[in-house]
Amino acid sequence: MRLVLQSLLAKIPKADLYIPLPSSPTHLKKRSFDTIRSIYEDKVKLCQLLEKNDSESAQGEKNKAERLRTKQTFTIKQDISIKNTPQKILLLDDIYTTGRTLYHARDAVNKLFPQSEIQSLTLAH
Repeated sequence: MRLVLQSLLAKIPKADLYIPLPSSPTHLKKRSFDTIRSIYEDKVKLCQLLEKNDSESAQGEKNKAERLRTKQTFTIKQDISIKNTPQKILLLDDIYTTGRTLYHARDAVNKLFPQSEIQSLTLAH
């Protein structure tokens, strides 16, 4: 499994911005580390553009129907400055279940960069 993961991470597509999907502050406090950041930070330069607001429960604690009904929880950080509009953006995540988290992240980033191509990379389905 480790070799498969290393092989995948060695082939991260080229992008102008690599945006990891953040966890909520409560989830981070519980876990005490940022899973997605720790996976990708030594592979590419990460842009911590998104913030995730606390919600009633983590995605992993919801069933499929509840995940699909989840409202937007991502916002753009106000203290981030990006000089040039990126042509290609890559959202980085760990697990893809329903896609709801990635769709919300894409929608938030798309409001800031509507002309950019936004793709995603996740490690597991």
